[in-house]
Amino acid sequence: MLKHELTEQVDGHVLRVQEENLDALTVLEARLLVEQLVERGVIIVVFEMTAVKVIDSSGVAIIVSLFKRLRALGGAVRVARVSGQLKDIFAMPGSTRALSIFLTGDEALKGF
Repeated sequence: MLKHELTEQVDGHVLRVQEENLDALTVLEARLLVEQLVERGVIIVVFEMTAVKVIDSSGVAIIVSLFKRLRALGGAVRVARVSGQLKDIFAMPGSTRALSIFLTGDEALKGF
């Protein structure tokens, strides 16, 4: 079961992931949550990852997949509060070029 907190804000939703490991199982649950939001018309989602220490390739792949899906709908997936291994992964050339990374969830929602 994915430990998380979902907050609805005026400009979008912030999904605060409260897991240390974002792997195939936990990220699948996150994807299902985002897909339920999309069905309700939500097109802007911020993954706030303060607690996340490790993310595997399936975690990155699903976040990128959700990014592409929401972008096609005129929305966005943004990432906030990343550190350590996550920051290195999201900074890799070509892996997530268009994925914006922010200091906070609130900052990620500004200006959209």
